[in-house]
Amino acid sequence: MLVQENPVVKNVNTDRKVEFGEEVNGYKKGDTVRIKVPPVPVVFDGSVFANGGSAPLAQETEVALTLDTQKHVALTFGAKEKTLDLSDFRERFLRPAMNSLGAVVNADLLTRMKNQTPNVVGTWGTIPATRTTYRNASSTLDRFLAPTDNRSIHFTSDANDALAEANATLFHSKQELEAEFDKNAVGMFANLQFYTQQSIPVHTNGAGTGYVTNGAAQTGALLAVDTGTGAVTKGSVITIAGVNAVNPLTGEDIGRPRAFVVTADFAGGAGNIAISPAIVQNTTSQRGNVTALPADGAAVTIFGTASQSKAQNLAFHKDAFAVAFAPLPVLASCEGYTATINGISVRVMTFGDGYQDKEHTRIDVLYGESGVRTDHAARVTQ
Repeated sequence: MLVQENPVVKNVNTDRKVEFGEEVNGYKKGDTVRIKVPPVPVVFDGSVFANGGSAPLAQETEVALTLDTQKHVALTFGAKEKTLDLSDFRERFLRPAMNSLGAVVNADLLTRMKNQTPNVVGTWGTIPATRTTYRNASSTLDRFLAPTDNRSIHFTSDANDALAEANATLFHSKQELEAEFDKNAVGMFANLQFYTQQSIPVHTNGAGTGYVTNGAAQTGALLAVDTGTGAVTKGSVITIAGVNAVNPLTGEDIGRPRAFVVTADFAGGAGNIAISPAIVQNTTSQRGNVTALPADGAAVTIFGTASQSKAQNLAFHKDAFAVAFAPLPVLASCEGYTATINGISVRVMTFGDGYQDKEHTRIDVLYGESGVRTDHAARVTQ
């Protein structure tokens, strides 16, 4: 039931779970693993090796995936409740518990993924009612060279309703949908498998406005600003005047501002705004991600309206994010089991209370999430 209620996990990479708990030279790995991200090779002109210079080191970057979240539902049964037959027990107790647990895990994962995604399409405050916005989301993934398979978009019921007139021809037939084995699946369009979600994250912009950069040629994951007032919240998307995105392979200007996502709340005033991705200069020996480094005093634009909250639908390729569920052991003096299905590990553990003639059952998940290739994702605002 938990797997059926969790379309988010089914559409992200969960292969890393096997790395947790492995033994290396007699010692078990900890609660963090490192995910290697291959570098983008640089292509040189002519027959002279590296144009006479030094070739860039074939060095991978890495991101950390940490098991940092444990959630559970708690159930208590008296002797009378235990006499219920299996069908009653399943529908009256287990299904509501799994619905709640699945919804909370979905919401947590989507919020984390939203806060790691810099690219955004759509108009703040307007629910997309045409196909164009969703084509734009798919095109954004194209521009950053995300593979065209294994893409999905998770959107609100309101956004689905706004497309109601187009749905008849937009999505699959009823028979094809029934074959999806997922009641949240709506259909396929523009290389995106659509899923309705009741756990879509809402982003709230801070009151920040009027910010400009403090110093020229800044690089890295901190952007120094001086002029400007008001807070900038984690998950906000910003652009910098004169700084465009580039094709990841050729380094050519794609004609659109490079979007950055704010990775930590910024209180306001002069200081450093934490951003992702880090600003990397495009040179002959290094493939960067911007056409030019920011000029001093360049305007910083915050996407959306200050101090407003709007839902953020999310489109992504399967490998844009990594999620790992690790099996938890059944503790001593308890009964239960741990099961792993489709990448989700769940522990069911029961322990009795003879004094009160009651039995307690807890159903736990332990998981972590990390953004791996966050340019292979795009938010669709509404």
